[in-house]
Parts: sequence; C-alpha cells; structure tokens
Amino acid sequence: MAPHTTLSPRQLTLAVAVVALGGALGTALRDLSLKLNSTTLFAHVVGSSGWAPRVPWVLALINLVGVYAATKALRGPLAHHDPNDLTRLVVITGFFGGFTSYSSLFVSLNDIWHVSIAGAVLTGLGAVLSGAGAAWLGARRRQR
Repeated sequence: MAPHTTLSPRQLTLAVAVVALGGALGTALRDLSLKLNSTTLFAHVVGSSGWAPRVPWVLALINLVGVYAATKALRGPLAHHDPNDLTRLVVITGFFGGFTSYSSLFVSLNDIWHVSIAGAVLTGLGAVLSGAGAAWLGARRRQR
C-alpha cells in the first residue's frame, strides 16, 4: 500500500475541482438516462402490478454499467495511477461516483417493502450481488 500523501492547498483545490467536474458530468448523464421511462421499457418483462414495477430498473442498469466500467478502468489504463492522480480522480471518483447511485436504488426499497418484503429483500440482494458480479467481470484480465 502506498504511503499517505499530503496534498498542498493548491493540489487539494485542483483535486476537488476535477472531482466536482467529473461528478457533474456523471450525474448529468445519469439524469438523462433516468428520463427513460423504466415502467414502459420493462413492463413487458416485469408486468404492471406487484413489486417488480417499483424497481428502478434503469438505475440498476446504470449502476451495473458504472461498476463494470470503473473496475475495468482501474484494472486497465488507470491501474498504475496514484489515487490522487487527477485523471483517476475525475474519472473514477468524479464521473463514475456521480453516474452511479446505489443510495437512490436502495431508497426505492422503501416503496417495494410496502408491497412485498420478499421483493425488497430480493431487490437489495440482487443489487449487491449483481454489483459484485459486474466488478468481478470488470476486474478480469482478458486471456489470450
């Protein structure tokens, strides 16, 4: 593990600025993606009654794509970058931090819980396990 690095006030200000920029871009892309009506997109698969239509499917997909891509970047082009490297900060901490939102996904569990406790548990477990699976897939090295 690398030793603790202390940033100068200028470096810290720049780091905060690039994280904010990346976060704004990631959040904007997530917001645009969430404009898709998940009920309409997934109604033929999940139906229109019960707990499944209450799952924010588009957000779940955004989270999986974000986890996979961030892990792929950390195993690939950003593998040897210092955690305080501006590229790593803008891409991983900023962009993918803003793009993904597991907290919003888990807020939806409240709505699901009131319809089906089992559905809420299944949704929570599914989110955690599929996120771990996406990270595992992103971390795998391509074998030749």
